[in-house]
Amino acid sequence: MYLEKPLRDFIKDTSSRTPTPGGGSVAALVGALGSSLLAMVANFTLNNEKFQSVESEVKKLLSEIDHYTSRFCELIEEDISAYREFSHALSLPKTTPQEKEVRRKTLQLTLKKAAQVPLITCECCLKILNIASRLAVIGNPNLISDVGVGALLAQASLESAVLNVEINLSSIKDLEFVEEKRKAVQDILNQGRRIRDQLLDEVKRKITS
Repeated sequence: MYLEKPLRDFIKDTSSRTPTPGGGSVAALVGALGSSLLAMVANFTLNNEKFQSVESEVKKLLSEIDHYTSRFCELIEEDISAYREFSHALSLPKTTPQEKEVRRKTLQLTLKKAAQVPLITCECCLKILNIASRLAVIGNPNLISDVGVGALLAQASLESAVLNVEINLSSIKDLEFVEEKRKAVQDILNQGRRIRDQLLDEVKRKITS
């Protein structure tokens, strides 16, 4: 479990000639970092007389942020696990027609699971971007740049996770499944980009005002 190890271990293993951690895990880690920054903004907004009017809302946002931060951390390991299952499927015997069929079906199942993990990352990123857009309005303005960085990291995580969905979909033979997931990630991506652009306009406005 990487969460129980120094960050340098994750960085070292990512850079090494091993398939995991890979892009999906890195995307989830970036999402966790982005949401953590937003948690910091929320914490610096709470228990401050200037922001008493939004105290209850910020508390609710912080609870949501903490949930998604934990989920991103889980997704780091889930992506690694999904790849291991796929790798195991690749190693299944393929001598007889029966073995080939079992291997084919197992590969398709593991590919679907491998696509689902980064899709969940995408969904979490969109939630975080929505939270960031609200914090940009009601959060402590002294941390407005951190809101911007948190949002940019969430969007980077989203864009990265989409690539990991797509690479798995490219090998899946179930066309209905592929079409459904492609539409889902494209919808999330479009929403995320729109929220990011609007949020950055607000961040820049507050920084320069």
